[in-house]
Amino acid sequence: MATTLTSTPNLSEQRRAGGLGMPPVLRSHPTQSAATITGWKAVFFGLPFLVAGVLIECAALDLLRGHKNAPDWLIGLLGGLFFSAGSFLVVHGLRGAARKAEHERESASRPGEPWLADHHWEREGVRFSAFYSMLQRLVAALVWNAFLIPFLWVGLNQRALGRAFFVIASFFTFIGLVFWARWIQMLVDLFRNGNSFLSYDEFPYFLGQTLWVRLRAPLHVSRMNQLALTLRCVQEKYVTTGSGNNRRTQVVCYELYRDAVTFSQTQLATADAACDIPVEFRLPQDQPPTTLADTPQTYWEIEARGKARSADYEAYFLVPVYQRL
Repeated sequence: MATTLTSTPNLSEQRRAGGLGMPPVLRSHPTQSAATITGWKAVFFGLPFLVAGVLIECAALDLLRGHKNAPDWLIGLLGGLFFSAGSFLVVHGLRGAARKAEHERESASRPGEPWLADHHWEREGVRFSAFYSMLQRLVAALVWNAFLIPFLWVGLNQRALGRAFFVIASFFTFIGLVFWARWIQMLVDLFRNGNSFLSYDEFPYFLGQTLWVRLRAPLHVSRMNQLALTLRCVQEKYVTTGSGNNRRTQVVCYELYRDAVTFSQTQLATADAACDIPVEFRLPQDQPPTTLADTPQTYWEIEARGKARSADYEAYFLVPVYQRL
């Protein structure tokens, strides 16, 4: 593309992201936090699930004696769910503890370059894997349905409360169709657009300066009706709702700052021939820098959304934005 588009946030966007009241919540936004607990807390929390999963699997394989109220395949499925949840938390906790120790070492050895300790950045740019995103959605859909199978079995085989279990499980199975619909959409996106790469013109970027990046044009970009690139500062928080047994903690993404540019179909047709789509944003001075080593994290990203007749394009790219020391 011959020219680089520059975007300046209007007053409404500045007010919306600048903190007049609570910042807006980004719903259905992918998070950097895999869970609301990390480090050794996650390890200790996951160990009981891991042990329970092993014991249930032993019962399904008749390695432990006892009376069975369900078929072996169902007991094995329950054991697999407990084992998978426990393994995830233990591995996640160990990785978090190791990452924290590495961050402390790197910060001490390079006090003037916090970005080197904060994240494993590639200086050339960042890749968005449509295959990995599709695989994550597939796993989520499979886990959701596997979790509901025991409730459906109780509903079909137990007279007492069986109908209630079946109705509730069927309702959540219907909700689970959203996972499959989203997975099919991401699968089509993978074959239609492929993976994407955002190259950095500098490393790192500092608050108060201009950010230049280049998006390597995805496949069939010229067939998109438009492509919007959004720069935002995202702050994740652990939010607890409810009380007692109904308490629930989840990761919530807040949008602290936002700026966007939109490419028309004509501009995208030119970009298809040039391969790269250059764009620049003016970084504000009064926003927080990237802190990916913290829990929860604060980070800067560029979201790419393209509208097309066959399959929409969606990708997220982390960008290294820090405070100049």
